[in-house]
Amino acid sequence: MLDDAGSGYSSSIIAGMEWAAHSGAKVVSMSLGGDPTDGTDPMSQAVNDLTAETGALFVVAAGNSGAARTVGAPGAASAALTVGAVDRADNLAEFSSRGPRLGDNGLKPEITAPGVGIIAARAAGTAMGTPVDDAYTTASGTSMATPHVAGAAAILAQEHPDWSAVKLKDALVSTTKANPALTVFEQGAGRVDVARALGQRVYSSATADFGRLSTGGATVERTVTYTNGGTTPQTLRLALELRNLDTRAAETDGVAVGGTEVTVPAGGSVAVPLRADPAKLDRGVHGGWLVATGADGVAVRTAVALTLSGPLHTVTVKALDMKGQPGLASVLTLFG
Repeated sequence: MLDDAGSGYSSSIIAGMEWAAHSGAKVVSMSLGGDPTDGTDPMSQAVNDLTAETGALFVVAAGNSGAARTVGAPGAASAALTVGAVDRADNLAEFSSRGPRLGDNGLKPEITAPGVGIIAARAAGTAMGTPVDDAYTTASGTSMATPHVAGAAAILAQEHPDWSAVKLKDALVSTTKANPALTVFEQGAGRVDVARALGQRVYSSATADFGRLSTGGATVERTVTYTNGGTTPQTLRLALELRNLDTRAAETDGVAVGGTEVTVPAGGSVAVPLRADPAKLDRGVHGGWLVATGADGVAVRTAVALTLSGPLHTVTVKALDMKGQPGLASVLTLFG
């Protein structure tokens, strides 16, 4: 997909993605990315299409821009499991790209993993990072965090060979370890915890992403599904932890959970509605988690996000050449 310097064309990358997914790969690790997008670019759309077609899970680096709204393609894809980077203390790496996603303010990334000072195999004759010896080098980046999550996904897929990309993503994201000092747009649900993902047997939907809502709009609903792969029923207590990230005020009225407790039968699933009412929300970016806790230390987290803005309008621009025929506009400036 890429040349020896790590660069390549989107078309070549998409061809590599197609080859991997159509060759039967359950998990595809992509430590690469382009500029931030709204998820409608060709590479991100390829992730969505290939995931739907083949069930492969694409694990993609968030990017190393270190600022809000900088998650790059194809990590901007809704179907991708997009990975930010943390250090050994689970603090966010300063270079790790943050959400929300451009355009619709979608929830990205969904998960983090160690990506600071990672020692990895060094190809002969290369000098990437800080070489340790002839066989190893040290590097930092979301590209180093991504293989941790891809490896965790592969272990989980080996344990559950019938699981689709959605189930793998849900189980990995909802069983993470969160850093309470970080927002949902910095860490998603938290840092990957493969031992909990394998051993807990109870998981939930990875995200409840409302995207961008407008003032005066109708109530919007998302569904969070709890699944119990164990042999006994699990009663889970539900608590929503949500804040307006612009004002840091706790959100108590605008988003409601369809109950404070849910019992999930052994081998079964239960769906719980989550409703956002724009009339009861203040404008701004809202983020947090729906946390479910049960007996014997069972805990799952669903990342929740929404943005309430003023009315939005679609502007369609048609470019004409000097003869009044359809042409190209090299520069477009929109005021107001």
